[in-house]
Amino acid sequence: MKAAYRNHIAANGRKTDVPNLLGGLMASDGDLVRLVRDMHARIYTGGIGEDQFDRLIFSPSTADIRTLPPAILDTKEAVVPLDLIPATRDDLERFLRRMIVATGRDFEPYELVGDWSGRRSPERGFEDHVGRLWQLRDEERGLYTALVGGRFGFAIRHFQQSEMTTDARRRLRDLLVRQALIWCAHDVQLVVARLTKTPDYGHLLPANRSLEGSLNDLRDRRIALDKVLDLFFGSGEWRQREIQPAWSGVNMSLTQHADLIIRRTAKHVGRADENVDTRVSLTDLAAMMQRIAAQLRADPLLDRTATPRTRNVEAKAYATGWYGLSPLAAMSVAIRRLIQAEQQLPAMVDAVIAGKASAVTILRPLPTYLDAKLPRLSVTRQVGLLDFYRDAVLADGSDNKSNPWKAIEASRDFLCKRGLRRSGDHHGSAGDPRRAFYLLDVIPEHRFAIG
Repeated sequence: MKAAYRNHIAANGRKTDVPNLLGGLMASDGDLVRLVRDMHARIYTGGIGEDQFDRLIFSPSTADIRTLPPAILDTKEAVVPLDLIPATRDDLERFLRRMIVATGRDFEPYELVGDWSGRRSPERGFEDHVGRLWQLRDEERGLYTALVGGRFGFAIRHFQQSEMTTDARRRLRDLLVRQALIWCAHDVQLVVARLTKTPDYGHLLPANRSLEGSLNDLRDRRIALDKVLDLFFGSGEWRQREIQPAWSGVNMSLTQHADLIIRRTAKHVGRADENVDTRVSLTDLAAMMQRIAAQLRADPLLDRTATPRTRNVEAKAYATGWYGLSPLAAMSVAIRRLIQAEQQLPAMVDAVIAGKASAVTILRPLPTYLDAKLPRLSVTRQVGLLDFYRDAVLADGSDNKSNPWKAIEASRDFLCKRGLRRSGDHHGSAGDPRRAFYLLDVIPEHRFAIG
């Protein structure tokens, strides 16, 4: 990486104004894809290193996880750093509450735990779980650390290798299942918190724009870039294949032959980053423009920026831009899978503990939603949890007119279309629909695979 480009990214990698975009393009020798991806990394992570992601998610000092950059909220495989494992009973209760909702406001977790608190009231069920987990700390510190920290593989091995009384096995089983469900609820919280962030569609957008404004601003810039290339090559044929530039067109004044955005851009050329040499030979300029044209033809991420302008798109919802889902529908996808986990995960754990199923059973994603065969009551629970997360995390306002039933139906269609999630889907690109499923899903299998 050239020093000039490195310095530009360090100083201006999160700025999306025209002079900085031009400066970055020149500093990168016209490598538009590299510039876009490096800027995306800066905007997406907020300049925070990956080694800090786990700590920021679980630290008590993070009062509201919705303030974290999108990259951290997408880090669903984070586990609790050992030094952040609660060391007092009060800290443990606060920690478990933050796993469910960490928005800096008081709330009661009873809507969530009501479906798996057994015969006890939800209030008593949650308190009993906290008390029994704290008691485990005195008896088996390693098991306590594993259950609280999301390292359930340790607990499974304990079942398989240790001699325990029937009562001890039952108590540990209950703690494991409930902790697994609390971690699934944490997955849902991350999904909903992520829905409060401005979309990173195209990755060159200011952090405080509405979805509609951001997408249209990005599309305007892409249209302007296309027009510059049209002028440079003398036609739009560069979109289909490599062609030679029309040199007479290069000598034309852009301010006389283009729209407002190009005229504004032309005026900024001489004001680009002072660390970058803006004097470019005609040969270098031709090579740079050919490189940009080739990247626009080939890169699917950049290709998406060429879509038409939109109107009346709900603001601040990355799900709408990426997955064709409203915020409520995206949230409903996660909630459906949480309910599926509540119904299926206990039986899966019991089968593994009893030796009736291989441990591999719980190292795979949940079965396809169509195979869940959820009871009729789950519809009522879905509506309740939708209201719970909408109020506690999404906070989209009581005057929101979005139709929850339409969102619930859309989420079912999404899951039916996606089918079975595969273990490697989290490695997909940002726009891959398989990765979309991963980001909106609960991932209990990950916790059972570590420890």
